[in-house]
Amino acid sequence: MAWFALPLAIAPIPTESWVGCGVIFAVAALFDWLAMRGTPVLKTVALWCVRGGWVLLSTMLAYQGLQLHALPLGSFAEFLLSVAWGIAGLALFLDLTFAHRLPSWVIGGSVALCLFVVTLMGVNPQSLDTTGKPLILMHVGAAVLAYCILGAQAVNAIAYLLQERALARRQFTGIYAFLPALVPMDRIGRQLLGAAVWMLGLSLLIGLTDWTQREMALVALPKLAAALLTWLGCFVLLINRRRERWSGVQFAWGSLILFVPALTALWLSLPSNRS
Repeated sequence: MAWFALPLAIAPIPTESWVGCGVIFAVAALFDWLAMRGTPVLKTVALWCVRGGWVLLSTMLAYQGLQLHALPLGSFAEFLLSVAWGIAGLALFLDLTFAHRLPSWVIGGSVALCLFVVTLMGVNPQSLDTTGKPLILMHVGAAVLAYCILGAQAVNAIAYLLQERALARRQFTGIYAFLPALVPMDRIGRQLLGAAVWMLGLSLLIGLTDWTQREMALVALPKLAAALLTWLGCFVLLINRRRERWSGVQFAWGSLILFVPALTALWLSLPSNRS
């Protein structure tokens, strides 16, 4: 068996594999869009394409990670792959755990776009330097997961606002017929934001500790400030919604507004912007 495992361990993942995985998610988006045009059976096919694509993407990322003996986060392309994996995985988690299904055309299209951008850039695996930083992988992983959760909540908030607008205008056809009800979307939104508070809080705690041990490196200050602003905004928004001080519409708009500093923090966390 060793004669087979050795060449497998050193063989890089070809570009065609990432393209093929992206095609699967693109097909899922296409089928889900066609389902809205009068072919409901394609909606189920689209869902299984997303599930199969996520399994394939997970396998390839695991293979690449085992090659490097590290998380695939050493370059921008790898970072984008991890974000794509998190978006698809979170969508499937919401579907299987809470029966809350985000539109497959949104998830499939987003992940396919990430994978196609990665193939254009080229995947050059690089090991993430964790010398003297035993918890830095936890910091990066928690941050990526938190931003994926906030991205899912942004999609959820858009769907909530569209459904609320449709109900106010008594429009129940077209895209509005495929949107979930307001109550489960609001409930899932609270749970997503609660998870984001915990994950981003953990990432901030480790990041701030590392920052204080680097002689207060000013280059990392904007990233930490944006992440801290995002965390504080999520915390305030969540508390006010759970205490019924703010309405579901205000909660949805607040989630979208908070996505701006979250994207800023995410951009500043990219490998090309790290110190």
